[in-house]
Amino acid sequence: MASLSPCWPCCPIRIVSVHLLDAAGQLLRVLFLDREGHISPQPHYVPRTEALILASNQQIVLGTQAQVRVL
Repeated sequence: MASLSPCWPCCPIRIVSVHLLDAAGQLLRVLFLDREGHISPQPHYVPRTEALILASNQQIVLGTQAQVRVL
């Protein structure tokens, strides 16, 4: 039997969502990032490592205006 990694059965691809918030912290809209970091209304599959980097960078740029999540 093959040994299993701690993250098994992780999916190697992810979707990066951007939850835009108003001044009170209420959800206004959900958008998505593509592989190049462009925001779009359609979800895009991104390799897991790239998704984590994109999400981190986008969260820094948007600050408290949004919640960036890797799904």
